[in-house]
Amino acid sequence: MGLRAYTTSLSEAWQDFSFRRWSASLIDRSTPENDAAALRRHFSITYLSMRMVLFLLAFSMPVVLVHYGDIRHGLDFQSSMSAYFWAAQTPEQCATFPMRTIFVGYLFAIGVLLFAYKGLTGLENTLLNLAALCAFAVAVYPESLGIEEPIDAREAQLYETCEAVWLWAKAHANLPTTKIHWIAAVLLFGLLATVALTCAKDSLKYLPQRYNPGFYRYMYSILGVLMGFFWPIGVFIAYVFDLSEHKTFIIETLGVVTFGLYWSVKTIELSMSSLEKNPVLAVKLEQERMQN
Repeated sequence: MGLRAYTTSLSEAWQDFSFRRWSASLIDRSTPENDAAALRRHFSITYLSMRMVLFLLAFSMPVVLVHYGDIRHGLDFQSSMSAYFWAAQTPEQCATFPMRTIFVGYLFAIGVLLFAYKGLTGLENTLLNLAALCAFAVAVYPESLGIEEPIDAREAQLYETCEAVWLWAKAHANLPTTKIHWIAAVLLFGLLATVALTCAKDSLKYLPQRYNPGFYRYMYSILGVLMGFFWPIGVFIAYVFDLSEHKTFIIETLGVVTFGLYWSVKTIELSMSSLEKNPVLAVKLEQERMQN
């Protein structure tokens, strides 16, 4: 399958999101046609929408944190995404931590979608549910803050601006829960990498014979490896562009972008196999592939 065919498939997958169709649906009171195929297509859009929202959440999260935080609240570019939980530029912002709700909201939205999405196999479903729990844990348990010298410059500024944060950091310094944030984050990407490497290929047997499943096996393998080992790439980018202060943010961005790419590829693959829109046809195509 060449680049042109892949681009065509991407265009077809996005047809359900055309503005004209969306705007017309806002006031449309008619039900789907009294036809089994039309009804299956109608309900399959739920899964399509969930994957597209996961894709959009992943790609928009770093952009919104950085630019909305800067434009709306005057916040500096933080060293990591997790740092936006505590980000405060003025004493007044210590009362609300203006980007905390957005950071936590993104993680909960991703977690809910991962939990609601049902994998094709029991293993895939279990891994996605565990990944969802990890996303919730990352949101609920904030990153730990250092109290021992030398204190990081960002944290020193935060303690000076928000005295209550310094008191919180001292009170939680020796608690075992301080490690949950980063452990959950590592497990989240590890679980998703496992899905890409071991489970994503299970649906390829439903592809029509005119499509090459090897292309998608290759894509899922690459994305799985990237989700598992994106951190050295992030360190390299930070070093090359002299952004060592923000290397954690770059590493996290690479992780969520790879996560988003996985869901875009999965959407395209499933749109080509008709597994959701017409499962009867998909099973028939699988049988034809096995016979040949």
